[in-house]
Amino acid sequence: MWITMKTDYATRAILALTLAGPGESLRLADIAERTSVPPSFLEQILGQLRGAGVVRSERGPAGGYRLNHPPEEITLDRIVRIFQGQLAPIACATRSSPEPCPMEIECSLRDIWQEVRDVTIATLEKVDFASLAERAGGRWVEPLEPPSNSSDKSSEDVEE
Repeated sequence: MWITMKTDYATRAILALTLAGPGESLRLADIAERTSVPPSFLEQILGQLRGAGVVRSERGPAGGYRLNHPPEEITLDRIVRIFQGQLAPIACATRSSPEPCPMEIECSLRDIWQEVRDVTIATLEKVDFASLAERAGGRWVEPLEPPSNSSDKSSEDVEE
């Protein structure tokens, strides 16, 4: 299974909102900065997530985007499915409406593709964004200013 850039960006956005803390809203620009996602692309992604009921947007000076559910209830599987659709690696191995296989009688590959599908789904279903935030070290903290470069020497410090 190949994860699209859009799916990757969506999972980054949900993680950023999770790391912001419970009930916190983030402006689009803040999410874009924290996730390194272009704002115009992020706006489309957040629109899809809002349409799916995962996030909500709030207007006003303290407005922005926030999670619509506790992060413990938002699985990686749910977000991936919003953007990827079916998680089967091949059309004949989908759970619903598999495509007919011209080799169906003699094909030993279909069982393997179904196993790949099932393992992928099981892995994504057991990972929620609360656990991902915990792995990341908890709430997002504003980065400190980069340390000054101590190797810079004034002209007085340079020996000639």
